[in-house]
Amino acid sequence: MTRTSHIFETKIPNGPSGDPVLYCLSQKTGEALLFDLGDLSNLSHKEILKVRHVAVSHTHLDHFIGFDRLLRVNVPHFKPFELSGPSGLIKNVQGKMNAYCWNLLEPGQLEICVHEIDESGTVTTALIASDHGFVPVFQTRAPLKVSPDDPPLPNRPAACVMVLEDGTRVETIVVDHGTPVCAYMLQSPSRYYVRDGALDAHNLEAGSWIREVQIAMSDHETDKVFEINGQSWRAGDLSGKILNRVQTKPLAYLTDFIFSQQNLARLRQAFCGVERVVCETNYRTTERERATQKKHLTTKQAALIAASLGARELETFHISNLYADCVDQAQDEAQRFFQDFHGLDSEQLSAAIDSELRITTRFAG
Repeated sequence: MTRTSHIFETKIPNGPSGDPVLYCLSQKTGEALLFDLGDLSNLSHKEILKVRHVAVSHTHLDHFIGFDRLLRVNVPHFKPFELSGPSGLIKNVQGKMNAYCWNLLEPGQLEICVHEIDESGTVTTALIASDHGFVPVFQTRAPLKVSPDDPPLPNRPAACVMVLEDGTRVETIVVDHGTPVCAYMLQSPSRYYVRDGALDAHNLEAGSWIREVQIAMSDHETDKVFEINGQSWRAGDLSGKILNRVQTKPLAYLTDFIFSQQNLARLRQAFCGVERVVCETNYRTTERERATQKKHLTTKQAALIAASLGARELETFHISNLYADCVDQAQDEAQRFFQDFHGLDSEQLSAAIDSELRITTRFAG
């Protein structure tokens, strides 16, 4: 039996119109992930110290100015962290590090692993560490572990750039904002829970072996053998008798790109089937021409994207200060569009997207 479940608690600390930041806290491990590095002043030191992975969309000022606070909080604690983002991020991080005087650092005190993704999906990884004078040391990436339920890596349009402690994958593609921007998906592995009454039905007593079987299944070690009450069991066989598999709900983080045929095609190929979309709505639909010129999205366009990905939820943020006095109206407008589009069949939705693309193309030209 398979069900779906949210693994991460999320919040947008700067509200719908502040600098872009999405804080994701794992309910299982207590580990946190950040999408984007806008102003971090609304996050506590304790919250920031839980962050070991940061997925940066791009390094425009409002998406990267929080790097300094992330650095400041982490420096005394000797904790390495990882960043991912588009081409140029390694140079950006090195430039940040070279802006400060570091004469009092101890050996091994500061290490940052940076992953760059180009438009072809190729990932370049470098370690930027105090022990190397912050000169990037380029590394060969080991293959990242993915679920056997997923398509083989060569056929996956999204690159898996980071894997969290619990096996959650951060996957990305590059979209166009006049500069390369990373759109992200957060996908946690399946979880396994004991089925009600299953232990009694098979004359099994609860014990630490249950957790070991759950771990074996999460690690895809279905042939691992367990001795329970004098009887040998394969993990896969035992799981089928007593465990339910709970499929987690993917989340997509989308911000700062133009509503174009190319961007839409990339998003649908990589992220179709996500449960929840967190998406910018920089402009209301009446400002479609301005949105096109600035290479941002409108409320209607965000709703069309979420509906085309099959999402059940749309959360909007990164709303322009043009609407400082009516942020709620902008959010409500996006939700009304989303509800309308969510109820369309595929042919009707395609027609709505094509109509919007024709208008956007005219403004772009």
